[in-house]
Amino acid sequence: MIASAATIPTEFLDTIAGLPLHPLVVHVAVVLLPLGAVALIAIVLVPRWRAAYGWLTMGALAIGAVAALAAASSGEALAERVGEPERHADLGETLEVVAVILFLVAAAWFLLQRRASRGDAGRPGVLGRGLQAIAAIAAIALAAGTLGLTVLVGHSGAEAVWLSRVAASMTGQGSGGEAEDGGAIH
Repeated sequence: MIASAATIPTEFLDTIAGLPLHPLVVHVAVVLLPLGAVALIAIVLVPRWRAAYGWLTMGALAIGAVAALAAASSGEALAERVGEPERHADLGETLEVVAVILFLVAAAWFLLQRRASRGDAGRPGVLGRGLQAIAAIAAIALAAGTLGLTVLVGHSGAEAVWLSRVAASMTGQGSGGEAEDGGAIH
């Protein structure tokens, strides 16, 4: 796990207004990370979109990465209350790291291409073009991986919360409205 997430005390990321914080912050991550990833792929592949959408993309990735860190920490706090869905926790910790790496690689590519497009570096030369190309390829690969990983994390979280409840409601063994544990969200 990333050190910054590990140092956030879980009591600050436990509840808000009596509700678990995790389901709230996780939605920020699952919206902004894929949106930022798709936008990043688009601006890498379509240069004319960079000026209009570059900073927005970087903002979405930055907020998405912070939300992934908060989701992991708040998930740990929630797990202390209701138990830990192991697969979801493992995938979430991986997404936390991947989201930060994606943002850092995307920012490196974005700054390199902006510098080259403004002519700040003089003639970029082979090394400058090579670094831009490597950063662009890495950014696209990480963005695609982030999309897939976000789906896996979200699906495993939804299974942890809803699978037994939906199954019980389908077999007539429960109303599906409240779990045996008093309705705690897992």
